[in-house]
Amino acid sequence: MDFTPTDAQQAVAELADQILGDALDMERHRSVEAAGGWFDRDLWASLAEAGLLGIALGEDVGGAGLDAVALALLLRAQGNHVAPLPLLPSSVAALVVDRHGDDALRTRLLPGVVDGSTALTVAVQEHLDDRLDQPSCTFADGRLTGRKVVVEHLDAASALLVTADTTDGPRCVLVDTATAGIEAAEGTSTRRQPLFDVAFDGVPGEVVGDATTVGALLDHLRLGICATQLGVTERALSMTAEYTSGREQFGRPIATFQAVGQRLADQFVNVGGIRLATLSAAWRLANGVDAAEDLLVAKWWASDRATDVANATQHCHGGMGVATDYPLHRYTLWNKHLTTSLGAGTQTLRHLGALLAAG
Repeated sequence: MDFTPTDAQQAVAELADQILGDALDMERHRSVEAAGGWFDRDLWASLAEAGLLGIALGEDVGGAGLDAVALALLLRAQGNHVAPLPLLPSSVAALVVDRHGDDALRTRLLPGVVDGSTALTVAVQEHLDDRLDQPSCTFADGRLTGRKVVVEHLDAASALLVTADTTDGPRCVLVDTATAGIEAAEGTSTRRQPLFDVAFDGVPGEVVGDATTVGALLDHLRLGICATQLGVTERALSMTAEYTSGREQFGRPIATFQAVGQRLADQFVNVGGIRLATLSAAWRLANGVDAAEDLLVAKWWASDRATDVANATQHCHGGMGVATDYPLHRYTLWNKHLTTSLGAGTQTLRHLGALLAAG
């Protein structure tokens, strides 16, 4: 097992970091937030022009033909810059369609994802039920009925991939967001992103893939969350190291105080754990090896330990950390959002225990 990026994967990471870093500053973030929708469309177009939106899709639909590791590195870059984009749900939904959909669907849907004209999203979570692989939404006679919560970017997506129960067991169902029978109530997440509670009342859709597709969707969603969280925690920690090296008390930088140094050393270990577990899971997915256990381990690090990173980086910044004209607060809000996505630390451990007991 070698986590060293290939030249192509490293090129993805560097290009994404350059585009996102050049575009995003405090003023740009404020303007996107003021406009509403939590979606920097100009930046989305830049990523499409650079070929990054189809990085893990097949070359026959215009993608780059790379793997889960490349996608993880792209999402890590998004986390590094807390870029308000539907990159995670759209990329994962598109990857599942690419790997599990038929040629007609792939040809119809994916070129638009690659060129940025189409965004996708997913709907997998249900109210007060974390059994993600056992959806209560139903799909029968070509119609989808039920309710999903915490749906991201519904307002920007052309279609969404929904997990539903069928007579053949759980399946992924693709639904056009413009179809009648969809009702959505909008809320707001920790990171000030619109989230939707969505009800489906006999909405037409089409099944994508087979019995393995729901598992593939959940696996890649977990990987995407962990990879994004890796970027968030890496940048928050480096920002804190820089701040404490320059902030002085009693005539010397606070980074030289033993308590501060020890606390940040603990966070260095925590971020390293997120990195190792995430890249291990990405490598396994990319190489066709069962990654279920690794993904749950990575998700625990990206939930429980990432919370420690958020608390420590805020504490070491003091009052500066919560100032809205200083960038750290966005990283903390993103951290909190990602920590609970698809289940926080305790829920993740429960799923991991069930997996180990079943094995």
